[in-house]
Amino acid sequence: MIQKQHESKFTQIKYRWIKSLLTILIIILLAIVTVIPGALRLLHRADAQVALGHAKSVRLALQVTGQECYGRSGTFFDASQEGGVAESIRTEVLNLSKAPGDFWVLQMAEDGYTVEKFVYREGDYTVWYTLEPKSYTVYYEDYMAGKEE
Repeated sequence: MIQKQHESKFTQIKYRWIKSLLTILIIILLAIVTVIPGALRLLHRADAQVALGHAKSVRLALQVTGQECYGRSGTFFDASQEGGVAESIRTEVLNLSKAPGDFWVLQMAEDGYTVEKFVYREGDYTVWYTLEPKSYTVYYEDYMAGKEE
């Protein structure tokens, strides 16, 4: 009888310990599930801010090089070249801005030296710039498995 009571008490303690452990694990898992999406959102937002900053640097570099080309009566816009500007201008813009991404000039003003629209691409982020009204729009490209085009 004493043996059975001792075994019963031991079993209760064992199951209480397992129940406590499972409860703690469930609480930890719930905390992880609620925290991770918020943390990922903050990380995406920070990356988007970095891409936006680089796009603004590219805009300033395009503006400066456009004024330089205007001052020396050189060519700035060249739709046949990569990025929409002459190759020497493209290299100068990337060096001035120190942006790790790439850009494409989409639309120029009639003077041929003022950029009205361009796209800047860095990793999974794309920034669209429009002069009038002045705006920057940042997009995040989320790759999906099985996506067909």
